[in-house]
Amino acid sequence: MTAALRDRQKDRFCDALAAVEATAPTLCEGWDAHDLAIHLWILKHDPASWPGDFLPVPPLQQTSRERARRIRERWTYADLIERLRADPGSIACMPLDALEGHRHALGEYFMHTLDITRANGLPEVAPDDELEDALWRRVKAAALALHLVKTPGLVLRRPNGDSARIGPRWRGREVVVTGEPGELMCWVYGRGAVADVTVERR
Repeated sequence: MTAALRDRQKDRFCDALAAVEATAPTLCEGWDAHDLAIHLWILKHDPASWPGDFLPVPPLQQTSRERARRIRERWTYADLIERLRADPGSIACMPLDALEGHRHALGEYFMHTLDITRANGLPEVAPDDELEDALWRRVKAAALALHLVKTPGLVLRRPNGDSARIGPRWRGREVVVTGEPGELMCWVYGRGAVADVTVERR
C-alpha cells in the first residue's frame, strides 16, 4: 500500500508546484519552486548529477549545477511539472527503496510538498491514518541516519503514545520530540521552525 501512498504524494507535490510561480520561495534555503522541481527531476533521471548533489566536492557540485542549468533551459517550469506528474513515483537514486516499502520516496515527496505549501501559505491536505503510520515508520529510519550523532539521546514520540528511541541516552540525558509523524518529519529533516512539535531536553 505504501507505493500507492507514495504515488498519491507525488501528485500532491506536483499540485503544490503548479499552485505557485516558478520563482516562489521554498523552505529549502536558496531554492525557489523551479529549483525544487529540477531537484526531483535529477533524482529521478540524472545519475551524473547525483554525486554533486550528495558530496561536498566542488568539481562534482559544479557539474551538478551545470546539468541543472541545462534542465532549466530545456523545459519550462510548467513542462517540468507535467513531466514529473506523468512519471512513476519511484525515484531512481533510491534503488533499494522497495525494501523499505517505498517510504524513502514517500518522505521525499512529502517533505518537498511542505517546503512549498508552508513557505507560501497554501492549504495542506491533512495526512490520514494510513499516511501517518507510513510516515512514522519512515521518520524513525530518517532520524537514525540524520540525528544519531547530531542529536544524541533522541526519542521521537507520537501523541497516541507510540515512541521510538533513536539512540542511547547521552550522559544520562535525552531529547524528546513529540508530534504527529508528519510534523516529526519536518523536525527531523531540519524544518524545525515550521514543525508543530514540542521538544523537551531531560
